[in-house]
Amino acid sequence: MMKKLPYYISLILANIFFLTASAQVQGVVYKDVNGNGKKDKKERGIEGAILSNGLHVVKTNKEGEFFLPEWEKARFVTLYPNANHAVTKRYIHIKDDIKSYDFAIEEKEKRKEVSFIQISDTETYEYKEWLNDLKRYSDNTRPDFIIHSGDICYESGMEWHAKEVTTQTIGTPVYYSLGNHDLVKGAYGEEFFEKHFGPAWYAFEEGNSLYVITPMMSGDYAPSYTRKEIGVWLQNLLNTYPEKQPKYFFNHDLLTNGENFDFKIDEKSSIHLNDYNLKAWLFGHWHINMTKTHGTSKIKSYATTTAAKGGIDHSPSSFRVVNVDEKGNSSSNLKWTFVDNIIQIVSPHKDKAFKNPDGHIDISVNIYSSKADVDSVTYNIYHDNGLNWSSARNKKLNQMVKNSDWNWSTHYSPKQQSPSFTVAIEARLNNGEVLYRKKTFSIKETSPNQTTNGLWYNLGGNPQHDAVSNIQHSKNYDLAWVKNVNGNIYMSSPVLYKNNVLTASFDDNNATDNYIVCYNASTGKKRWKYQTKNGIKNQMIISEGIVIATDLQGFVYAIDIETGKVKWEKDLNYNRLPALISGTVTKNNIVYTGFGNTLSALDTRTGKTIWTNQEWNGGQGSTPTMTIADNILVTSSNWNGLYGHDLKTGKLLWKRSDKGLRFRNGNVLYKENTLWVAENDGDNGTIHLLNPDTGKTIKTINTLMNNKSTTTPIVTNKNIYIAGSDPGIAAIERKTGRKIWEHEVLPAIFYTPQYFSDQQRSIESTPILVGNELIFGVMDGWLYKLNATTGATTWKTYLGSPVLTSAAITKDGFFICDFAGNI
Repeated sequence: MMKKLPYYISLILANIFFLTASAQVQGVVYKDVNGNGKKDKKERGIEGAILSNGLHVVKTNKEGEFFLPEWEKARFVTLYPNANHAVTKRYIHIKDDIKSYDFAIEEKEKRKEVSFIQISDTETYEYKEWLNDLKRYSDNTRPDFIIHSGDICYESGMEWHAKEVTTQTIGTPVYYSLGNHDLVKGAYGEEFFEKHFGPAWYAFEEGNSLYVITPMMSGDYAPSYTRKEIGVWLQNLLNTYPEKQPKYFFNHDLLTNGENFDFKIDEKSSIHLNDYNLKAWLFGHWHINMTKTHGTSKIKSYATTTAAKGGIDHSPSSFRVVNVDEKGNSSSNLKWTFVDNIIQIVSPHKDKAFKNPDGHIDISVNIYSSKADVDSVTYNIYHDNGLNWSSARNKKLNQMVKNSDWNWSTHYSPKQQSPSFTVAIEARLNNGEVLYRKKTFSIKETSPNQTTNGLWYNLGGNPQHDAVSNIQHSKNYDLAWVKNVNGNIYMSSPVLYKNNVLTASFDDNNATDNYIVCYNASTGKKRWKYQTKNGIKNQMIISEGIVIATDLQGFVYAIDIETGKVKWEKDLNYNRLPALISGTVTKNNIVYTGFGNTLSALDTRTGKTIWTNQEWNGGQGSTPTMTIADNILVTSSNWNGLYGHDLKTGKLLWKRSDKGLRFRNGNVLYKENTLWVAENDGDNGTIHLLNPDTGKTIKTINTLMNNKSTTTPIVTNKNIYIAGSDPGIAAIERKTGRKIWEHEVLPAIFYTPQYFSDQQRSIESTPILVGNELIFGVMDGWLYKLNATTGATTWKTYLGSPVLTSAAITKDGFFICDFAGNI
């Protein structure tokens, strides 16, 4: 562990930069009683106010005066407001004709608790609905400030943000951090940023905590500052504030994946931020959502994706709301953008509800709004003639229970017989709006028979992901049961073992609501629930009666399905960014999991490592689930390539990063001794047929489908079915490449594929071919069943929540999960 920089050394380093200078920058900080922005004779100076020129940090004297030594690179005099001071002018450009740099302060009440919003990597120069969501949410909740943690993006992006995303346009103080794409051409890299947003490193207080904004150390163009200069400023800053004061740092990137937050000044010196009560480090850069506690230090890091578009690892478009208590401890809540006041009754489904074994029926509703939070949800149930002039007089407000950020539910026990019932639901938002839905239904005594054949152990039911089932479903579907896992469900498609159905949740808010959950497949009764260290965003597998899953931090969990007891846990020592989101696969009592140099083959019964990849590392998080092609393991790294490994030894046999395969997001199908790979080469979607032993191309078929989603092709003797990002799903004739039919889905509720933000349609799940019908869920919130011959819709139902999971098929129906956390 490196030691913090002693105070006397920081002073010596600081003196290097102004040893030959004699001039000082001076001014006064005063209480502006009459609010005219000028220091009148009767207005007193403020003692102890803190200011900086970007290197030195000083306090005002009893008269409110300050004196800053000259620094040749100084371009601003910046006031660092304390928690009970409001300022209209935070910084002043240094100019030769300014004699005194004066700052007016007005008093405000110091908050015990603080809330703020973090946005990041918006990378845009045009107005879209995410900004309206941010404005409305800010107006509803009144946070103390909003922070943009970098990659405003190039000159046009910075100009647009400086006009549209400001304190004046939003009505809340807005701060900016410097990202790598904000260092642009000029006299020096940060010149354009400074022109529009002021200093690139600074600090301020809110409540009992200090908030510190630091710049990216490198980028598209070189900055004028050095690491040593930022380190000297930072040490001077930390010497000025109490060591035990809680501190929050903002930077475009994460300082460390470990538990020692050491800011390296040079080869010999560093600042150990753990010694200064660092509470959390907030960043962007990777276009991902993730929350992590850094070992025994208890320091949190919050990675926040872009509110303006889908993330690089398909993290949903979102911004982060952080609440800080009186002791400086934090909790957070992500707000998914582009969602316009959804309310949908999930259960009862259509016109009926089935009693569970306890004699209850489940009332479940999906509700979400990007611009506001749901304060409460109430319901009432009416008999016979439903809600009318008479029954409305005795209306009761029964409270529903919040399960996740998107789902509320309750149980209802019918006390009298009635041919029909009506449920009326009111959701009250914190902006004063009320969302309302009602549904008339009948109650059935017994639920549909829903047992499993216990053979759905991998994505698509097998390690090849050949999503074709020989089962025939002759009728449409009724909802047998619905349960919520108390968190969001991403790409953890359900798996089946005997009469058990399992899935997993993730929590990018606080990394607490992360669970592997097992239910009785017939009744929906929860058998057991296991909390993981972090979220599970992709595919689990089953082997030897054990469910195995890997979380975002690379912890692998193996749980006996019958007992719910842990068989073994293993730390892959992933310890890097981005989050580990690649799906696992299993064959012959071996599970393949991990990413990069933690990609591993593990014995499913003991957790013993059979081999670990030594041949490649790096790249962005990759959403596809790995595929087994006989003796080849196929995996990928986003923006790096597609890899073929020897299944027994882990030896890298081939890599493909050409023909659009470097940017591929979809799962690979293995069928007929061929790898079927859908990708997007420029504007044209294609399917490559690859030799699994060599990775060489056998054939390429142009699909004209935008393939940026995490989906898998389906191949039959005659056709290829390809679900993509836009416009939906299509059938293509194998021999000719002719498109037989195309089915358009609706625009996504929110965006997940990389950089999507313009009403694109997307299917993130793998459709399952059941007999002659395709079953799949979509980001538009609908479940679909299509005739595979014609593409016609034969059944569909609306859930009111995006669906990123694939179905697990049984002889009686199917299981599927939505983003709201329902299975």
